[in-house]
Amino acid sequence: MSHTASCGCGQLKARCDGAPDSIVQCHCADCKKRSGSAFGLGAYYQGEAVTITGVSQRYIRKAASGADFIQFFCPNCATTLYWTTERHPSGVGIAAGAFDDLPDTEPVRSVFDNNRCAWLEPLKIPTFRKGRDSEQIR
Repeated sequence: MSHTASCGCGQLKARCDGAPDSIVQCHCADCKKRSGSAFGLGAYYQGEAVTITGVSQRYIRKAASGADFIQFFCPNCATTLYWTTERHPSGVGIAAGAFDDLPDTEPVRSVFDNNRCAWLEPLKIPTFRKGRDSEQIR
């Protein structure tokens, strides 16, 4: 089974084979800015399970770990559809909200909870103060 994610105008697409390896909720300031929301939600796949079609532009920033975080967005509608990281080069993160047909987008962990909006109730999943290698809160 495959799932398709697309940008707002439909020009850039990611076909993902199978279920994601994980779905992660991130409260870091950069994910909030990237998503325009209180947190970012990413579905993570191994690179060989993802086929990208369409034209994208990339933006490289330094993650909190100091490693490059490479975001790919549509040059027409500016939707950030997917990203890769220097720290995990074989993986691809897909913006979970860009899927039309991903059946269950409940995250398996929450990261950068030290930056979570106070009004947002924490989920009953493993939660980390910063990245997944940092202190686990619950």
